[in-house]
Amino acid sequence: MGKKFFKTIIKVHEIESAMDFAKKLFENVKPPFIVVADIQKKGRGQYKKEWESPYGGLWFTEVLEINTPLGLSTYISIPIMRTLKRYIQDVKIKWPNDILVENKKIAGILIEIKGNIAFIGIGINVENEIPDELKEIAISLKEKVCLSKNSIFNEIIKEQENLNDVFLKIGFKDFKEEYEKNLIFINKEVTIKNETTINGVVKGVTEDGELILKNKNNEIKISHGTVISYN
Repeated sequence: MGKKFFKTIIKVHEIESAMDFAKKLFENVKPPFIVVADIQKKGRGQYKKEWESPYGGLWFTEVLEINTPLGLSTYISIPIMRTLKRYIQDVKIKWPNDILVENKKIAGILIEIKGNIAFIGIGINVENEIPDELKEIAISLKEKVCLSKNSIFNEIIKEQENLNDVFLKIGFKDFKEEYEKNLIFINKEVTIKNETTINGVVKGVTEDGELILKNKNNEIKISHGTVISYN
C-alpha cells in the first residue's frame, strides 16, 4: 500500500474554475493538495476550450511539487485508466492524456506548470448528462455502470498514491509499456496539430512521454500537440 500522498482535500460546491481556485489557494496552502468542485462555471480544457462541468461530473485539480514536468502529462492518465478498467473493458488513451470509452471522451486532463509546481486539472464524466450536441464524441460513466463520483474519485486517488513515488523518483519510463498497450492509435496513421500539421504512423512513446511518429523514412518525436484525426 502507498502512503497518503494528498493530505489536504478541499471540496467546494460551485466555482468558476478549480484550476484557478487552486492557484489562489497555493499562496497559503502547502502542496500536495486537491480542490474538488461539484460544478465549474468556467471549466476549460486544452487551448482554453470550454469544458462542460455540470453537477454529477468529477472536476478536480491536484497541486504537487515535481522535479521535472517530463512525462507527467502521460503518466497522469494511468491511474484514471486503471480505475475505469475495473468497470469497463473498452478504455483507451488518446495521446497525451484523454481517456476514451468506446472511442468517446470520458475524461480529459489539463496541466499547467509554474516553476516546480504542477497544477493538474482533471475532468471526468461520471453521473452527469452529456449534452445532445456532444453525444457523438463524449460519454458519461453512468451510461455503462452505476457508480458515484465520490467512489471513483477515492479509487483514482488511492491508485495514484500507490504510483506517485515511482513517478516522482524515476519518471514515466516504468509506465511506458502499459501506456503503449492502451494507446488507441498504436501503429495507426495520425494527424497532429501544433505549430504545424504533422502526419505519420504512431510507433509508441518515449520514456518522457513524447509521441513517436514514423513519417516516410524518418522517426519524429512530438512533445506537444493535438491529435485531430487517426485511422
